[in-house]
Amino acid sequence: MKKYGVAIFIVIILATVWMLSNYTKSHTQNEVFNYLVKIQGYKPSEIYSVETQIGKAPLVSTQVIFKDETNARYFYKKEQGKIIQYSQAPVKGVDDGAYSYKHKEKKSS
Repeated sequence: MKKYGVAIFIVIILATVWMLSNYTKSHTQNEVFNYLVKIQGYKPSEIYSVETQIGKAPLVSTQVIFKDETNARYFYKKEQGKIIQYSQAPVKGVDDGAYSYKHKEKKSS
């Protein structure tokens, strides 16, 4: 009987972690999309994809690809209550520094 109790407890813990992870990814993805549309002035039709991952550092990172530049990806995170673009990279390969990113945001001080 104890085995079932432990198994049920573990299943509940795993389900809770999975639900919180999915909620966090979905919520962050929506925040970044809204930031791009409402703050940066992009039209939803200009955005090819928005995908949020939970990883190491930053813990929650969102990758955005724009329709007019599908060979580049931009990375966003939430910091001190604000969405910021913190990096950009090619979709494939390594950034050699020669490419000029169309949607690179200027760092605010």
